[in-house]
Amino acid sequence: MKPSIAVLLLAIAIVMIAPRPCDAQDVREFVHRIYFEGIPYQEVLRFDPATAVPVLLQMLADPKEEDYWTNIVVTLGMLGDAKAVDPLIDFLTRDELPQLLSHAKYIAKSSVVMSLGYIVNKSHNEKALEFLLASADPDVWTRRNVKWVSPYHRTEQERNRQLSTMSIIGLGLTGNPKAAEFLRGLRQSSTIRTQIPGIEPVIREALSANETIASKGLAGYYAGKSNPTERTPPKGRPSKRPPRTTP
Repeated sequence: MKPSIAVLLLAIAIVMIAPRPCDAQDVREFVHRIYFEGIPYQEVLRFDPATAVPVLLQMLADPKEEDYWTNIVVTLGMLGDAKAVDPLIDFLTRDELPQLLSHAKYIAKSSVVMSLGYIVNKSHNEKALEFLLASADPDVWTRRNVKWVSPYHRTEQERNRQLSTMSIIGLGLTGNPKAAEFLRGLRQSSTIRTQIPGIEPVIREALSANETIASKGLAGYYAGKSNPTERTPPKGRPSKRPPRTTP
């Protein structure tokens, strides 16, 4: 499969709106909704991160919220608060029992690298950026001793390739010059083409997105997308199907 940024991006619109006062119940109700066209970025920006992030991190640590973990991960990324970086990385890499993940847990974990891209764009967090840069190498997931098993990949190698592909797309979302330089080098690399067959179009799209976001911002990038369905993120409560990676 050849993942497309258009399908995997975690926002459908970018509208800068000042944060509004909110309480814990507002945040919980927001991430408990089902978003058939993806979580609306403009609505996320209405929340004050100082209030919303602690609530979301508490929910991310609660197994009873598993069905909503994807919404929580995506919302944390959109908020762009660097306080979410360590908890998100821990959520992605931690051991799981049973090791074979549920659909909901897999979608949430694999969405983390996308969310880190949004956080880098907004907070310029160096740890998140370095994590994404390293994550483009499929072998790094083995070195990190990630033991959980994807429900949609037959082998650890296939899982690692998918996580690295998602990380490359996350680098595109950063709009960061260091990420852009890395992507240019990756585009010339024969090693990555051997590790992840068919990755070239993804790298090109990621670099194009990075450059557009760097010059026009996320708002300008999304304004250039004529079809709103091209910007659909993972659904609020995913169906029992593998994640879509092609248009």
